[in-house]
Order: sequence, then C-alpha cells, then structure tokens
Amino acid sequence: MELNRFNNTLSVPAHTEVVFCSNSLKFDSRNNQHTSVDQKEVNRFGLTIFKQIYWTDMQVYLHPVSSYWCLLNPSEGLKRSRKDERYDHIQLQDHNIILAFGSLISPQQFKCVATKFQFEKQSNSDGSLYFAKYNSFISIHIEHVKFQLKRDHIDNHRGVIIDVKSSSHFIMHICLKGNLEEYACQDEEAVKDYKRQFCLHTARGQQWQPSFSTMRLSINNIQTNDDSVHNALSYFIQFFTCHSIPIHFGSINFSNKNSIYRNNLLRFKHTFIFEYALDMLTSVGCQIYEQIVNNQRLVKYIKELLNDNYSDSGAYYIFERLRRFVLSSESYFPELANEWSTIRNRYSTFYLGSTFYRIDNAWENYVRIPWFCLTPTRRIVKPFKFMQSNRVFRYISNVHDSMAIVEFRDDTGSAYLGQELVSFLEHYLTNGFWFGDRHYIHLHHAQSKIRQKQFYFYCEAEGKMTREKLESWMGNFDDERLPAKNTARRTQPFSSTEATIEIDKKFVASIRDFKTEDNKYNFTDGVGQISSELNLLIHKSIGVDVDGGGYVSSVLQIRYAGCKGTVTVNPLLDGETKQLLIRPSMNKFKCDHQMLELCKRSLRRNLCLNRQVINLLSHRNISNSRILVLQLQNILWLIKSLVSNQSAVSLLREKILSILPWSEISAHLLLCKEPFFRRLLLVAISNNLNQIVTRAHIRVPKARYMFGVVDECEVLNEGQVFVQITHEDGTKTVLEGSVAITKNPCHHPGDLRALQAVNHERLHHLYDVVVFPKRGLRPHPSEISGSDLDGDEYTVIWDPELVPISPNPIPYEYDAGQSPKPLNRIVTRDDRIKVLLDICEQDNLGLLSNLHLIFVDKFGIDSEEATNLAAAISEELDSVKSGQHPYTPQQIRELLDKAGKSRPDFMQACNYEQYPSQKILGKLFRSARSLSDSFNNVFPNRQNTNDEILLDNALLHNGYQEYVDAARSLYGRYQYEMFEIIGSYGFSNEIDLFCCIDSCEMKANERSDIQQTAQKLLKAVFRDIRQSFFDDIDSFQNSKAKASACYYVAYTDKSSKEQRMLSFPWLFASQLLANDTSMLENPLSLDSYWQCCLKKQFPSIRNLRPNDNQFMFMELFDMYSKNASNTNDEQMINNAEILIKNLITAAKFIHSN
Repeated sequence: MELNRFNNTLSVPAHTEVVFCSNSLKFDSRNNQHTSVDQKEVNRFGLTIFKQIYWTDMQVYLHPVSSYWCLLNPSEGLKRSRKDERYDHIQLQDHNIILAFGSLISPQQFKCVATKFQFEKQSNSDGSLYFAKYNSFISIHIEHVKFQLKRDHIDNHRGVIIDVKSSSHFIMHICLKGNLEEYACQDEEAVKDYKRQFCLHTARGQQWQPSFSTMRLSINNIQTNDDSVHNALSYFIQFFTCHSIPIHFGSINFSNKNSIYRNNLLRFKHTFIFEYALDMLTSVGCQIYEQIVNNQRLVKYIKELLNDNYSDSGAYYIFERLRRFVLSSESYFPELANEWSTIRNRYSTFYLGSTFYRIDNAWENYVRIPWFCLTPTRRIVKPFKFMQSNRVFRYISNVHDSMAIVEFRDDTGSAYLGQELVSFLEHYLTNGFWFGDRHYIHLHHAQSKIRQKQFYFYCEAEGKMTREKLESWMGNFDDERLPAKNTARRTQPFSSTEATIEIDKKFVASIRDFKTEDNKYNFTDGVGQISSELNLLIHKSIGVDVDGGGYVSSVLQIRYAGCKGTVTVNPLLDGETKQLLIRPSMNKFKCDHQMLELCKRSLRRNLCLNRQVINLLSHRNISNSRILVLQLQNILWLIKSLVSNQSAVSLLREKILSILPWSEISAHLLLCKEPFFRRLLLVAISNNLNQIVTRAHIRVPKARYMFGVVDECEVLNEGQVFVQITHEDGTKTVLEGSVAITKNPCHHPGDLRALQAVNHERLHHLYDVVVFPKRGLRPHPSEISGSDLDGDEYTVIWDPELVPISPNPIPYEYDAGQSPKPLNRIVTRDDRIKVLLDICEQDNLGLLSNLHLIFVDKFGIDSEEATNLAAAISEELDSVKSGQHPYTPQQIRELLDKAGKSRPDFMQACNYEQYPSQKILGKLFRSARSLSDSFNNVFPNRQNTNDEILLDNALLHNGYQEYVDAARSLYGRYQYEMFEIIGSYGFSNEIDLFCCIDSCEMKANERSDIQQTAQKLLKAVFRDIRQSFFDDIDSFQNSKAKASACYYVAYTDKSSKEQRMLSFPWLFASQLLANDTSMLENPLSLDSYWQCCLKKQFPSIRNLRPNDNQFMFMELFDMYSKNASNTNDEQMINNAEILIKNLITAAKFIHSN
C-alpha cells in the first residue's frame, strides 16, 4: 500500500497503520473519527519517544506543519512489490554520509571507538545503498569501502534508534552484536573488485578490532530535492520490521572529538588468568571497554586487585560475574563499578564455601579450558569451556593451561565460513595466535566439532612437550594414506569419553568380520563383544549402583587403543581368558593405550519423529490423518498436564530434570494450580510446542532410539530383527511383529525398512538395542542410510499404525561412488590442513538438507530431483572422511534456481515467498501452529516471575513463625547456589534450569552433558541444604514447622524478576505435605472438575456430538481420532483440534479459580 501525497497533504487509505516519527502534525477536520490517541512511551534506553499511531476505518487527510516522517503499514515488511533484481539500489551522490562504529555510553550520548572507525562521504563523492531482495542484507558504500549489514549483526533485543531530523536527513543508531563485514575496493577503476578485509595476526601484542556495540549512520541530502532519503529510511524500516528488530525514536548526541580509545589503551599486566578474565569482560562490547578505561572508580578497583595480589580464582570470579551481570542486566547501561564490591564480597563470603565450588572443582570426567572465538575482525574471549574430557586431556596433567578450544565464526556468529574466509581460517591453522605470553598452535579436533568449526589449540611451553611428541603419543596413523581419512582417524583420541578400567592386551582377542561372499558388505562392521563380568566392572567404575538396581547396559560404545565401535555383552565369555573381542573393522590405527573409554551406553531413549522420517512414512502410505492424529495426541498429552495430575506427573518425569519426588508431591497437590509447578508445566509445554511447530518433533510412545548390533548367535534370518525393551519398573518385553526401522539422517525412500521382530531366547541377554541378522544379500544397517554398527542409533517404531505394509523400496547403493586414490607417501600436517579447509569451505550439509525438504514438497520424495539430492547428502556427510563433495558451487547455485523463489510454509522462510504446502509436513505445521497460537494467546506470560503469589494456608503448619529467620538464612544460601548453577550454564532462571531448555551457551550436541552435570550439581546442593535444614530439628512436628517457614520465605520473597526461588520449599516436600489431605478429601476429582468446566464454560462443544447428553472429553477425542485415522476425514481432525483449543481455555479458567 503506497502513500498518496498531494502537495503538502498526506492522504492515508483506510485500514492503514500509520506511525509518525515527529509530533508536528495537524489533522484536517474531515473524516478524522475513530483515530487512536497519541502515545508517549519511555523505552529501555531511557529516551522519551513521541510516537503517533493512527488506526482508522476511513480515509484520513493529514497536514504537516513543518517536517514530517510517515511510515505506512511498517509491519508489512517487504510484502510491498519490489523490483525483480537481486537488490534495490539508492544512489547517494549528493548526500553527506557519516558512518561511525562505537557505543552508546548513556541514553543521550554515542562515542566512536577511534577516528579510524569513522567514515565520511562528502557531497559529490561516491556513495550508495543496496537493499538485497528478501531482506538478506544491506550494503553501505562510502567511496572505496563498503560495509554489509545482516540481520545477525544486529542486537534484536536492543534494536535501533531513529532520529528523523527532516524529510531529507535522518540519523540511526543500530545496536550490534557483531562487527559488520568490511570490503575494500582493490582497483579504483574496477568498481566491483571488492575484497573482504581481515585482521590476521602474526606477532605477539598485535591488536584485533574491538567488539563494536553500536553503529551510527547519518544520511543528509543537502543539495537535491528528491525522495532518496525518504526511500532509504523506508527500506531500512522494512528490513528491521521483517526481522522483528525493535525500532525506537529519539535523539542521541555525538561529538567526534571524544572517542573511547582516545590516547590510552587498556593494558593491565598481571597473570594469564587475570588478562584472560579481563579480556572476557571487554569482549562483550566496547561499551564495557569504555567504562574500564574512563570510569576512575572502576580503574581503582582493578588496580587494587593487582596491588593486593588477588588470587587468579578470585579475579576470574569477579570479571566473569561482571560479565554475567552485563549480559543479564535489564538496563542497557549497567554500571560495573556499582556491582564490584557486592561481587567481590560474595567470592569470599559465599563462593569459596559453596557446594557449587566444591563440586565444580572436583569433576573427574569434565574439564574447563580457555575458549576463544576468532572472527575476521575480532578475538572474542569466552568463559572457560566446560566439556567432557578425552584421552588427550587425561594424558596432559595441566590441560587447563596448555589446551584451548578455538571456534571460527563469521562476525554474524555463523559457523559457515565459505570461500572468501578460507584464507582467514588457513592463517590461524598454520600460524596459531598469541594470547598474553602464550602461543597457541593448532593441534586437531574432535569429529563431532568439525562442522561447528571448533578446533583444539595447544601451547607447547605450558604442555612441556612439543606438538609432534604429543601426536606421537596419540598413536601411529601412517598406514592411512588418504588425507581425509587420516585426518578423521586422528580425531579418535579427542572423542568425548569417560575413562573406565584398564584392560591388559592379554585379555583381548581379535575375531574375524563376517562379510558377504563378494566382500562388498560387512555384517559386523564396527561391533565386537565383551563379557558380562567386564561389563559390570565398567559400570561400577562410572558410578552405577549395579547391586542396588542401577541400569546395566547390554551394549557399550567404546574407544580402546586404536579401536572404535560398540561391544555387545556375551555371557559366554565370562570366566574365559579373552573377555574383550575386537574385530578388524574396529581397528583404525596403532596404539598401546589400554584404558577402555566409554563414549555412550545403551539406555531407554524416548523417540520423536522428525521431518525426514515423516516424509518417508507418508511415502510408504502411512495415512496423513494417522500422523496428524499422532501429533494431536502429543499436543493433548502436553495440554492435559494443566488439568490432570496424572498427565502432569508424566510430563514432568519425561521433560524435567529428575530431582524432585513427583509422585509424592502429586499425591497431595494439584500441580497445575501450584505456582512453581504450574510454571514448570507451562514452560515445558511451550518448549515442546515450539519443537513440534518448527521441527515436527512428534513424540511416539511405541518407539525408541536404539544402538544397532549384530546377532552373534546366528539365529536371525534375513528380514528379521530382535528387539527387547525395558520399562521403568524393571520388566522387559520382547517385540514380535512388524517394526519400522530407519536412522537419521534419512532422505532416500529406501532408508526406511519394515522388518519382522521375532523372539529368540538365546538373545534375551540383549535389551534396548536392535539386533540385526548376520545373514542375507546385504546387511540391513547398510540398507538404512548406509549405516554400520559402530555406534549408529536407529529409529525403531512398533506402533502398528506407523509400520508400512507396502514392500520395502530398493535401498540406495551408498558406497557405489569412485573411491579416492591414496597418496604414495605419508600424510603430512599440510595435507590435513588442506582437508580441513576444504571441509569448512564446502560445508553445505544444512543447505542441501533444506533443499531436499523443498524438492520433496515440490516434486515428491521419489522424484529424480529428490533422490539425486538424497544421494548427494550422504556423500556430503561422508566428506569429512572421504574429502569428496557432491557438488561444485555452480551446481549448488543451479539447485537453488531449481528450488525457485518460493518455500513451503512449514519452513517458515521469511525471506522467501511462502505457499501452504499440501503435503503432510504442511498440514502438520498448520495444525500445530494453530494450537500453539491458541496456547500462547491464553498463556502469554508463562513464567510470570513478578506476579503476586497467594500462600496456601494448608501448607503453613503450627509454629512456623519461630523458624522464619533460620529459613530466610537457608534460603539466601540456596539462592546463591542456584544462581551459580544457572549462571554457569547460561540459563535465565530456575525454571529454565529445571526444564534444561536451550541456554545461550548450549549447543544441541551438548544437551546431554548439561543435563547430566546440572543434575549432579542440583542433587549435591539439595543434599547439603537438606542436611543443614535438619541440623537443629529434634522432632517431626518441628520439621513440619520449619518446612512451612521455608515455604513462607520463598513464596513471600519480593525479589524482582528472575531471583525468586520457588523450588526451595519442595526440597522438604515430605515435611511440608505431611498430614495434608486436600487432595484426598476432595470428593470431586480434578478430571471430573475439568470435564464439568468444559460443559459449563463451552456449551458449544456439545455441537460436535449432537443428541448426546453424556459428555466425556477423552471418549469424544478418541472417537474423532479413530474416525480420522480410519477414514481420512479432515472434519474429524478439525473437531479434535477444536476440543484441544477448548481444553486450553478451560485450563486457564481452572487456574483462575
């Protein structure tokens, strides 16, 4: 919708949102009814903003008195028509442009970092703006330099401040989280010859660019009378609104005579840790640097640390906690000096005596090492990386001094580096870098880290040995002459493992692999055997209570000497001399290391479908309605937790850290109405709904993830598998009948196999794994995504409605390509670096996977386009070992052209045209999004951390007042312990911690480590707090009173936002809930209550089942679900959705009463 301008009158069409960035407007007297009032607001910069928003149902005429700026429908983004070219170009030849990088140091002032970071263009010199189609970037050209601004450069929390001076002049301050991409013109005659600029450091003491916090852009048209400035700002606004970047209006002062660096650079010489911690704080942004340089009180505090010879541990604590304060602060301008004394006092008063400190300094299988992020312009210092140990780390005694993890990123934070950044990566892999007096050089990487561009760097001076000597200790890899495979072999000692027991070579034997007659396939690829005796010793060594009912796995994924793979328990090996049997397919290099290291073990692992599996199931004629019903059942399971204690306990057990006694608590409380547990439920529901909407993660009760192993007893025939599952109560069930099996990633139609599960007594010692036969024309794992048995986890589904009955498609021949030729010499470090550069430059796995989703939606999963791409994805996955990539950059561009300009709606690709997909993923997406929107509308503020909490008087036992002071003291200690855990993992509050949702420091592959270690810390804190609780208790009655005091203190805490700890009293649930019979005495069960609620509050729901006076929600839902699955009736699906939406609203009503 365009703006109509006649002379000096703005004619605004009806039903149009209009935002004015000035207050000098008058209305024409005509047709000005129904307009909204002016709005004044103060944003979090402290700026008072005058913003006039007019919404009318008829045309409005507005007369500007002096200057104006009007934006029509800003939320529409780029829905307006744009040119077909790659970008829209605005020439700024006659404009003055000033671009400066620095920081907002107050609500009224911007400072440039230094004069060299300020760029000016006078009139009559070259300048222009390029706005890429679909808002992917904005390019700012000033003479022979250009800067590229992308969405991920911008801090979308702080946003943008716009100051409209006139219709020909505006200034904007864009808050940044990454430095812009800078390009310099190499040839003034060749305008398009721009080259990316890097800060490549080769010597000690060289400086990187600072982390810019704000970018200031001023554009002033002083000569011509055209719409260029108006259009430029409109495009900027469209870019910001498209990416949901908040926009503020206000005026900021700037003087180029006063810069942050001025004549002094920040240099406090002390220990490595001191310098590391200080750089970690300043890496947040140059607004922090400005305080440390120019705030005299802060400078004084830092010098006091130096003069007092404060411990490294104390200095790190202070600077790391200041960093947390800055990143979590509600204020945009946190004053570090004001927090200094409080943080320093906490170190000696709380931290050194805390449970967190004791546990965090005693991890046996985890380490903290320096963590650097290198970008083309910056060296970002991060808090020490907490990570699982490995063989190399255990060998080096001072790993925290000699090792560092270094990740390479573009300044947007992206791990995709691309061709233009290859030289940047090569420089540091070849030359290393200096930090303080330490020179870090590239050592190697773990296989799981390569696509994240994370590498281990090593300091020889601290490690007390050369890199070559350390590599020699790791093993002999010279027999492998393929550079890519040699590089992959060397990652094995860096696998995240847990040391268990040493096994002397005399107890180890080599047994043969079983292959097909033509030697083409290997049935036993990557799997060996272990005695049950050794297996029990291993479990005891990792802390499993094998005598007290602890879970003992039947399959272990291991590293031993130069071997990798899985070993299955074989009771027949007990008492034998050889109790660990290794196959040649497991042996990767020569090594004398004798410690058996554990990567992972078989466990009960719940399963969720994903988009790839769903596409395969749909292709195999599993009805769309059945999958839609499964998703609705999943969502109903989530929502029912808000109205049913049984469902709430089920959800909490599966989705929340296993810390609290859920069954005991639920026997006495309505969990959905209790403030703490209600928040846990709401956040868990929200997080899972988001996973369903964005990734189609649909929980399947009759399915699990399992290791794949081989039938050593040779009782299974081709087409058969053995699957025995365990249950929480310790019982076991052997599956019989058809099962569907696949493995992620799975893109080819043949990757999903329907096999027959059978029962064989000789295999009963194996459980929670899938056992494949040792017979047939081709191993079944090889048919499934070209897999093997060295630790691959398979998707096993035994839900009869999800197992295809159609014949299995012909599997893809994944190893049919031409093998690369080995070198006729030993592979060198230069060869390995070339492999790494090639992997990083052509890492297109994510792009190819997205293209496959598009091709499947547009052409079908069995189309030539999709099957060819499926094969290519498999080749791309193996490129880290083979060194071969399926496509050239030109071929990828051709694939993108074939994908077209539109994307299916379920991909939520806001930068493309979107269409409603008619395939199963589109239907699932729209159904889930509709229900998710209903939930978010009914429960908009799920944590309500500042809401008033009403005490439950039934939980206030007699005499609790006498213990309030003691409870308050214990609560303060608990608060501190919890803050340490929350801050250490980057969570926001206790709810996020218990739900273990994604934190700012958590990667997807680190989730299990975070859950495991956070749970261990919480258990230790709970144990110590409970012990202190009982120190002065001499009777059960007094324990009840003290528990009530803890409840009173926590639930009346007036702390703001994230600081309340409502979990505190539930450490003493047995005492707090003693004699509470509120649930037992309630004659009307909660289930009956919400049934009545639905009937009374939503009588329209009866229309779904006319002529039936009896209303039972679940019966009705089950009826619709069954009919939908049997008849593919979409109306039945719609009815089931309506039921869930009504249930969501009923849940809100129950909570409010």
